[in-house]
Amino acid sequence: MMQGENQPTIQFNLTPLKQRHQDLFCALYSDARVMAFIGAPMSRAAVADYFQRLLKKTAQADSGIVYRVIEVTADQDVPQDVGFVRLAKDNIEAKKKATRIGTMLLTDFQGLGLAYQAQKIIMAEQSDPGQIFTAYCHRDNYCAHRLYQRLGFHNVRELIYHQHPVIQWQREIICRKSKAV
Repeated sequence: MMQGENQPTIQFNLTPLKQRHQDLFCALYSDARVMAFIGAPMSRAAVADYFQRLLKKTAQADSGIVYRVIEVTADQDVPQDVGFVRLAKDNIEAKKKATRIGTMLLTDFQGLGLAYQAQKIIMAEQSDPGQIFTAYCHRDNYCAHRLYQRLGFHNVRELIYHQHPVIQWQREIICRKSKAV
């Protein structure tokens, strides 16, 4: 649950990725506004193919990929899938416990604090001491830069990533709070 300044309370859950989420992926990856800082929008057929491969990969126990769908309940009691948060273990620097993190949201749900809350929750669930979370944000995506600053990430460097000028952000988990028994 979250509440922003002059915004209604938005209740949400993070649910595991399932076949029923293919339409959400198609809506996200084919929307030019959502893809503005990522790349060219994809066709529904291309997204469907990508989604099926992703679904198989995330079903593998040792895939190192975690997707959670952000499901909100706003004015109605019917949950609506509005985006996702993902973690992907970095195989290049596996010894460093490096994990890439990212979020995609439908445009109507951007700017409401959902990305912040969802990433905060998934990092708490999936982190270990020494864990390094990395995010790559387009150089001109100022909202994403602000998000990672708020989450305690620091600016590492500017580079070209997937043919786009990006800022690399990182956050290392030093220790994890113990759970009360």
